[in-house]
Amino acid sequence: MAVGANSYGTSAEVSALVPRYANKSGDFDAGTNPTQARVEGQIDNVSAMVNMCLANLGFSIPVTDSDVTPILKQMVMETVAVIIEGIRGTGRYAPKSKSVQSRGLNNLVYQEICDLLEGMAFGLEQLGATRTAAEAASIGYRGTDESGDDTFPIFQRKGFGNKFTDWDSD
Repeated sequence: MAVGANSYGTSAEVSALVPRYANKSGDFDAGTNPTQARVEGQIDNVSAMVNMCLANLGFSIPVTDSDVTPILKQMVMETVAVIIEGIRGTGRYAPKSKSVQSRGLNNLVYQEICDLLEGMAFGLEQLGATRTAAEAASIGYRGTDESGDDTFPIFQRKGFGNKFTDWDSD
């Protein structure tokens, strides 16, 4: 099994972060715990979470820009390495961790990834990641109703007593 086309990282790159669980050649295989198939499955799962968060932020996925993919690969590989430590009973994703017990592993990982990506969104775009929609596009404002008639805001500033002076007019 190999990682999916929309995934970031490889099992060999993850093994560099948790070498004590890899084989002598520095990778995972069918005899390691976890196996290479399990590690690659985790890479695919975490990459899917990254892609979902990126899509929610308006980015085209998978990200292929050469300045951005190393950041995403590192994020995925570090997360998978911590998951591996959790599988082995240590680290912050260990089964006895209170945050894992209260929220669940996938929910916790997804929230942490999305929090990181939200903080990096502007920088990722500036580095070259393609952003096809701004977050504001997801607000859902409609300019017309079902009949095609114009809609107007429910609340208007005048309704709250706001008065405006046009200082540029004579």
